[in-house]
Amino acid sequence: MNRPYVILTMMTSIDGKIEGDFIHDHNEELGDWFELQKLEDTDAWGNGNNTHEKYFSDTSIDLSPYAEAESPTEDHVLLKPSPYIVSFDTKGKVLWNADSLEFPDGVRNQVLVVTTRSVRPEYVAYLRKMRIPFILAGDTAIDLPAALDKLYSLFGIRRFAIVGGATINAWFIQEDLVDEIRLVVAPFIDGSKELTITEMPDNTRLTKAFALDRVERLEHDGILIIYKRNK
Repeated sequence: MNRPYVILTMMTSIDGKIEGDFIHDHNEELGDWFELQKLEDTDAWGNGNNTHEKYFSDTSIDLSPYAEAESPTEDHVLLKPSPYIVSFDTKGKVLWNADSLEFPDGVRNQVLVVTTRSVRPEYVAYLRKMRIPFILAGDTAIDLPAALDKLYSLFGIRRFAIVGGATINAWFIQEDLVDEIRLVVAPFIDGSKELTITEMPDNTRLTKAFALDRVERLEHDGILIIYKRNK
């Protein structure tokens, strides 16, 4: 199997939280630096559908015109300039109002959906109409190794950043698909009950060892910690 080099890239508070106003409201410069650096040496970055639904989904979109669509049988490959924003969306929850988005400011990302053969037929018909490429990986649950193989072979993605949320991060680590972890630590305690970097849905433990590569002091009192897969 071919696959991209996978970098788990996250910004956290000192107490390991991945959501909170510390990310932008209290240290906007560090937050902006994080958003740009995750694209520095990657062809694509991605999230699970919960994250994309929260930040990007347009609930006004109506799928009823596609009610007679048939179930998908093949990938919909449209090659576009990188970077891609990859959405791991098992059932088709995220409603995109365009085939690309600008995030962060000045960076145009092409939407690419990873889904399953059990996805709603009307959803993939809508993706085709929007000229949004998608790949099928798995029957009822996303087969991550198969998905990464297709990202590599069909879209030429050689370096990929997975950037949350906590569940999909844990999923990648559980499958031994993470080659590198980059943590940007912001100089704040959050103190809430927000999610941390990786959390298993059933609350089981996920213990994987990584080797420390380097630690860098950043401007605005941040720290970059880089771990790499144990050889």
